[in-house]
Amino acid sequence: MKIIHIITGLSDGGAEHTLYKICKSDTMNNHIVVSIKGRGKYFSLLKKLGIKVYCLNIKFFSIHKFFYLIKLLRTLKPHIVQTWLVHGDFIGGVAAKLAGIKNIIWNVRYSNLEIGKAKLTTIIIIKLLTKLSFVIPKFIVVVSKKAKKIYEIEGYDKKKLKFIPNGYDLSILKFNKFKKLSFKKNFRIKKQIPLIGNVARYDPKKDHLNLLNALSLVRSKNIDFFCIFVGTNINNNNTDLISEIKRLKLSNFVKLLGQNDDILQIMNGLDIHIQSSSYGEGFPNVVAEAMACETPCIVTDVGDAAFIVGKTGWVVPPRNSLKLAKKIEKALIEIGSKNWNKRCHNTRLRIKKNFDISKMLKSYNKIWNKTLNES
Repeated sequence: MKIIHIITGLSDGGAEHTLYKICKSDTMNNHIVVSIKGRGKYFSLLKKLGIKVYCLNIKFFSIHKFFYLIKLLRTLKPHIVQTWLVHGDFIGGVAAKLAGIKNIIWNVRYSNLEIGKAKLTTIIIIKLLTKLSFVIPKFIVVVSKKAKKIYEIEGYDKKKLKFIPNGYDLSILKFNKFKKLSFKKNFRIKKQIPLIGNVARYDPKKDHLNLLNALSLVRSKNIDFFCIFVGTNINNNNTDLISEIKRLKLSNFVKLLGQNDDILQIMNGLDIHIQSSSYGEGFPNVVAEAMACETPCIVTDVGDAAFIVGKTGWVVPPRNSLKLAKKIEKALIEIGSKNWNKRCHNTRLRIKKNFDISKMLKSYNKIWNKTLNES
């Protein structure tokens, strides 16, 4: 079947990454992508797969480009239109409806609708989507259990909400001893020094300062570790982070690496991955990716992070540096023990049992077929 995906943009994000994985792994269907904003990281990656990608380059709402989208949908005549993210659901959903397309699926991922944490425009659009959920989509895919509860409370059509967690290609994401050893060697870190890591773009919701404060508390007990921060704008030009690292006297124990797309190398190199977000997470991919490489995780209880980790790692409340420090200390002490080896094995096993990419594709194909059968 022909499926057109309409997404807000193609920058580096969880929804974009999941869409890319679907297009790459699902060879049963013909996938076409429409980006409302424009090109981004995944534009070239999708093109390399042979996926047709249209970019509308809309910065502000444009009537002309909105009607172009309607015309495009009428020309391409898809069996299904699947929209992604808030603006994609709104603009893409309305355009598809006006184009006469009956089979429309929304994909919602946002998990925090508090004023001050979500943009006011986002909250307003979601209020509109609440009403439109009864007339536009046949189904609404939610990526996290917490998001499902939020949208039920918000007033979305409960009967249409379907939970499909992200899936991961375990033939690629797996433990590699050579990568672990070479990664530490590159940073001249002794084998016995535990390597902690945080992979997240620089954003207030990722709460890097919370993690730095926790690391400072751990160091105050003379516990050895080295920590790397990886992500967009996580580099030595980030004066806020650099000044905080210096203030906390962590300069010899923390390094900012910037953007690095070799997730397999990073997650294999780490002994522990820490997700320190204070809000705004849906289904954090980096947690599952670390676990697939047998790297245990410490996470804040935001979005579905605790659900992903299960009993294989540690969960702490957000914005609580003291409790985060205690769990980091506990994990560092456990490294190298028999229990640690078992924990590493169980982290991957949990991803394999619950979040393998084949399960995700099966769920999407099931909902696509059900949508067609009900038309």
